[in-house]
Amino acid sequence: MVTDKLPHPMSSVPKPAMGVPFVDPAFGTRVIRITDVQAETGFVGGRVPMYSTVPAWNADESYLIVFQTHAYSQSGLRSRHLLYDGKTYQFIRELDIGPADVEHVYWDSKDPDVLYYPFTYEASGRPIRQLVKYHVGSGQREVLENFACPGTLDFGHPKYMAWDGSRIGMRCRGRYPAAETFVFDLLASRESPRINSPRDIGIQVAPSGKLGMFGSSVIDLSSMTPVRTLKTNPWEHGTLVPTAGGQDAFVSVQFDGNYIGTLMLENLQTGGVREIIGKKTGWRSYPPVTTHISTTAFQARGWVAVSIEGEHAGRNVLDQELVIANVDTGEVCRAAHHHSRSTSGPRGYWAEPHVVISPTGTRLMFGSDWGGGTTVDTYIVELPGYTKGRSRATAK
Repeated sequence: MVTDKLPHPMSSVPKPAMGVPFVDPAFGTRVIRITDVQAETGFVGGRVPMYSTVPAWNADESYLIVFQTHAYSQSGLRSRHLLYDGKTYQFIRELDIGPADVEHVYWDSKDPDVLYYPFTYEASGRPIRQLVKYHVGSGQREVLENFACPGTLDFGHPKYMAWDGSRIGMRCRGRYPAAETFVFDLLASRESPRINSPRDIGIQVAPSGKLGMFGSSVIDLSSMTPVRTLKTNPWEHGTLVPTAGGQDAFVSVQFDGNYIGTLMLENLQTGGVREIIGKKTGWRSYPPVTTHISTTAFQARGWVAVSIEGEHAGRNVLDQELVIANVDTGEVCRAAHHHSRSTSGPRGYWAEPHVVISPTGTRLMFGSDWGGGTTVDTYIVELPGYTKGRSRATAK
């Protein structure tokens, strides 16, 4: 893969046909468009990743989820979570799930048949608020807990859950901006004491399950008390990742203050801050706009993916790029151009690439309007280390 810091301008490439692989001209990787929302549905809209912090693939990469939205077009396209074969990229079916927020769907990091989502509905004037465990193969829904919550129950601003499946952060929203947040222990089926959240934020559980983020505070989840304050800005796009030493870290883009860079890492235990992609490591002096980070490479710890918008012509280093980086070694590999105009295009937010890395760290999913088109579709970058293996269809 390309590891230099030289300009590799984005070529003007026609929007590829669905299912026909092509080689990225600048970086030599294999890219496949797996959806064609207009041809498949007859409507203008998007079929896109849920969000960068949310796993797209299940634990063994035999399934993946794409979210379907009308993408502000009011075309009549129904919003749905769609299940695909994780190897062949063939559509399987619509998922019969109803999460409180479209981004609040978490695959289990170990069990490939299981995902979790918060469910909010009213029954005969009575609020029902549940955490649901969904078995994809059978379509069976298992209610793990019913919660007392007058408003919407959800995962907050999602950064995933403990990687061992032990704890998950929850938010109970009242009248905005009032909320309560707490942690649910999935192993003990027990709710932690609740914390008032005047800024409408929720606790996000770190990969170890021992610490969490609550705004700028690092929380000890055993006592639900703050242990330190973050040095980096917690409100910038970022998420949580384990380090090689088994500690938890916040990785993010930072635009202001003492720490500026496209990919910065802050150790939640020690408070140490390290620059992965930034001026000190030989990259650009200031981060390009609209940067998102994915850390869901559960089986390739240390590797994260970053999608960057920047300048739309893609002439400069990092503009319009997808990169992967190792937060332990500092290695950075440039994977592909995403060709999306993001919020400047007609589909706005839904055209942000929102890259998602696969559990093995060998594939990247992203959304693109391909130069400002009227629809947004999903693409997969297959990195050189990817081995296809058995698909969900051939495994049966």
